[in-house]
Amino acid sequence: MADDKKAAEEKGEGKSKTTLIIIIAVAAVVLIGGGVAAAMMLMGGDAPAPAEQAEAAPPEDKEYLVPLDSFVVNLSDPRGDRFMKATMRVVVSDPNITNQMRDDDLFRTRVRDRTISVLSSKRFQDVSSPLGKESLRRELQREYTQIFPPDTVNEVLFVEFIVQ
Repeated sequence: MADDKKAAEEKGEGKSKTTLIIIIAVAAVVLIGGGVAAAMMLMGGDAPAPAEQAEAAPPEDKEYLVPLDSFVVNLSDPRGDRFMKATMRVVVSDPNITNQMRDDDLFRTRVRDRTISVLSSKRFQDVSSPLGKESLRRELQREYTQIFPPDTVNEVLFVEFIVQ
């Protein structure tokens, strides 16, 4: 019986030694892998850093919306009894224009003045057809390019357009 106990203890020690060897091998692989990853990150490796990638990437052609207030103007009809209500958005390529429109009262007033001048110069016949609205859109875009920084106005969008 004593021999059976001694044989069982030797088998148990064999299992624990095997388990210990496996644990040490797994830990060594993890440590080596972590060391290699850390070395690649610290040394730079082949891939450029994210900041370098951002600088190397070409600038995106991103567009921004500049919301304008609603405009209600009398149309330039002979009887003077027609009016127009228009709400627009200007699509620009410079994100700073949105801030300028919000913060710069003089800039905002110039845009409003130019818009009111153009809208109130129109007659009912000028704006009642789809071609008339497109013509008005192009005229407003030309006017805005004189106020906004060069090459920033991409298009003018109507979000509300009522003629009565």
